[in-house]
Amino acid sequence: MAKPIGLIANPASGRDIRRLVAHASVVDNSEKSNMVKRIIATLDSLGVEEMLVMPESFGITERALSLLPQKPKMVVDFLEMDVAGDWTDTYRAAKMMDGKVGAIISIGGDGTNRVIAKSGANAPLMPISTGTNNVFPYMIEATIAALAAGAVALGAASPEKVAFRTKRVEIMVDEKLADIALIEAGATLHQFVGSRAVWRLELVREIVAAVCAPYNIGLSSIPGAFYEIGEKDEIGAYALVGNEGEEVISPIAPGSLKALKIEARKILREGERVEIRTVPSVIALDGEREFAVKEGEKVEARITREGPLVIDYREALREGARNGLFHS
Repeated sequence: MAKPIGLIANPASGRDIRRLVAHASVVDNSEKSNMVKRIIATLDSLGVEEMLVMPESFGITERALSLLPQKPKMVVDFLEMDVAGDWTDTYRAAKMMDGKVGAIISIGGDGTNRVIAKSGANAPLMPISTGTNNVFPYMIEATIAALAAGAVALGAASPEKVAFRTKRVEIMVDEKLADIALIEAGATLHQFVGSRAVWRLELVREIVAAVCAPYNIGLSSIPGAFYEIGEKDEIGAYALVGNEGEEVISPIAPGSLKALKIEARKILREGERVEIRTVPSVIALDGEREFAVKEGEKVEARITREGPLVIDYREALREGARNGLFHS
């Protein structure tokens, strides 16, 4: 049975301090509206009957609708929720969509998708990246992303066949789950959360990565200098940065390479706990400082298979084609 598509377009993504201190690209909200315009046109042509949209202060989807040459046959409904103008909008929207939609399309970065993951929403996710400094979402044309999500929502591609469960890094403070990351968590010597983005590598001390590779950008590129670990691998990695050890050069942000030394590193099995010894510290999740830990608190990290269910767009389109989705 066909289900609606959910759309979460984050107006704050693609605009953090890395646009000033590095060379990250800016994806403004006008460009996001253009992406949403293509998503709506694609889903409408595919035969999707309804889309549920997260309301936000910029009016990304409203602008997209105004740019279309004609009104779509597909019903575009906005969730009935108050707009706070912060991350809680994404969190509440994902919760409201879960169970009502066949798939969620997100337009944002690692942080946007981390909030969706925190909501516990289990709908298959099609994450579209805004900018070049992300690892979790796809750098993909919105038309192709919409086709893949539409194939799942229309029943032409089964989530059991074309979606996969991702990993996450769980941070425990005094044995209680404090927060999660989808790609990596880092312990830093920052004094406060501040501008959030981590760009001063000399303040980074420990990294726990669910995913890492030499072709990643951000903190996960540090263990990625030694290990290539994907979403489907049942392992993660730990790295300790210090004054001695193996020297590596990492792309910490677009156009910004930094040299550092690795005192220790190891592979982590799923579920294996590693103690974070940099206490007090500020914990960064997916490249953004989130919370401080105090002296005397016990901080541990582990990698689990509890991340979002993500659509493999290639598999979704292959399965859709086999099932006649593109046959007139």
